Amino acid sequence: MWIYRRLAKTSWKDKKTNQEVCDHLGTKREIAKTIKTRKIKYFGHNERHTSFLKDVLEGKIEGSRPRGRQRRQWVDDIVDIAEWTGKGIRQCTAEAQDREKWRSVSSQPLEQGRHRETEK
Repeated sequence: MWIYRRLAKTSWKDKKTNQEVCDHLGTKREIAKTIKTRKIKYFGHNERHTSFLKDVLEGKIEGSRPRGRQRRQWVDDIVDIAEWTGKGIRQCTAEAQDREKWRSVSSQPLEQGRHRETEK
């Protein structure tokens, strides 16, 4: 957001919200959509390969975790991906095997909490 404030010549001291700065410049904040799209694309890439990295990301490596609050795991992101695409985890895994099909899925992630059936 700092770059938007520099473009609009708006200081942090002006007490303007990020949304007001975006409205002034006529832009949208699309970082969440970019992150979703990249996670979905990486999921497809990862599912097409069999490697040690895939085992690590899916949590198949045995061992103990450190104390305290647990970090967010890739498995949690997989659940989010299934929610964003409006499909089940198994269906996402099967579709990720076909690169062209997965590209069409990953090009348009859904907003969180919405499903494809309601969008039609």
